Amino acid sequence: MTHHPLENIVIILKGTKHPGNIGSTARAMNNMGLKTMILADPQCEINEESFRLAKAGRVVLAQAKKCCSLKSALRGIKFLVGTTGKTGGDRAQAYAPRLLAPRIMGHATQQKVGILFGPEDTGLVDSDLAPCQMLIRIPAHPKARSINLAQAVMLVSYELFLAQYECEPARGPKLAAVEQVEAMYSQLEKALQDIGFLQKQNTRHMMFGLRRIMGRAGLQPRDVGIFRGIARQIAWYARKDPPDGPSS
Repeated sequence: MTHHPLENIVIILKGTKHPGNIGSTARAMNNMGLKTMILADPQCEINEESFRLAKAGRVVLAQAKKCCSLKSALRGIKFLVGTTGKTGGDRAQAYAPRLLAPRIMGHATQQKVGILFGPEDTGLVDSDLAPCQMLIRIPAHPKARSINLAQAVMLVSYELFLAQYECEPARGPKLAAVEQVEAMYSQLEKALQDIGFLQKQNTRHMMFGLRRIMGRAGLQPRDVGIFRGIARQIAWYARKDPPDGPSS
């Protein structure tokens, strides 16, 4: 990708329920120079209210893409950042937008970067966050963490807009597509189950941890190939000499 970094940033709204929030989000995006919106499994339609609240962001609405699932919305995305207002557990390691913005802009110098926002009432659930390499949490008062969807998009977009002027973004490596990375994780999970490293009660937690470690590294296509090769070898060994099988 040779576009300006802001042109490579995609705002993905998962399961949005109110047309007005889609319009207000489009306005916020347009204010900060972001043009690409994807609606993943939306629970409402873009309507007259959406366009009324979008103001000058009508062009963003007009070009918005609708996908029936989050999986289809992520096609072509190389670096995915999820947003969460919740703390603790698997969401403990989340970064303020200002801290993560330079890295996002660096990746966006060469490839599509997605910023994922969840439904207004629940936010993103764990399965939505699974393909995300890193997480953003907007700092807020402990007793008032809930932020309107369009406001959240504005805050994140504002930090990205400022980051382009702080310094020339460091050119990030060309990363593997999200769908390639997801196929790798599925293969690796199965292989680790085959050798007994993953048990039913800890699979989700352990895989989430592996995703965060590898996500911070930023997997390139060659890295994905290496890990898939490791997974194949693990699976072969498990078939050859099952850990729980009788000794020869």
